[in-house]
Amino acid sequence: MRCVFMKRRKRDAELIDVILSDCETLAKRIDHFGSTESSFVCDRSEEGELAYDAIMSPVYRIAEDALHLSDEVQSAFPEYPWNDIRGFRNFVAHGYREVDRSLAWKVIVDDIPELEKALRIFKERQS
Repeated sequence: MRCVFMKRRKRDAELIDVILSDCETLAKRIDHFGSTESSFVCDRSEEGELAYDAIMSPVYRIAEDALHLSDEVQSAFPEYPWNDIRGFRNFVAHGYREVDRSLAWKVIVDDIPELEKALRIFKERQS
């Protein structure tokens, strides 16, 4: 039993590091493209689509990896909308071109920073 617990903790630690890295990548890409809610939602030019794709890539990975965090991590932050992140991930994975960009921007600027903060706290507690 202890071995299973240790493997789960190691897996969580690895996933948390990957998610935090993708959060940093996301912030850098938003900065690189100078993205705002308006440009993210409305700019359908070639440059706008390039920015959208570059930004959504780490968003998808963050949502995907968050699904694989253990119940221990998720239960440490019961106020975090875990079911919403699952639903958003599924929507992005299966309806990418039809993603509501306003909703995606809200996830990017509200939900992902909240997740990043929670995971940094969890990681600090585990140290």
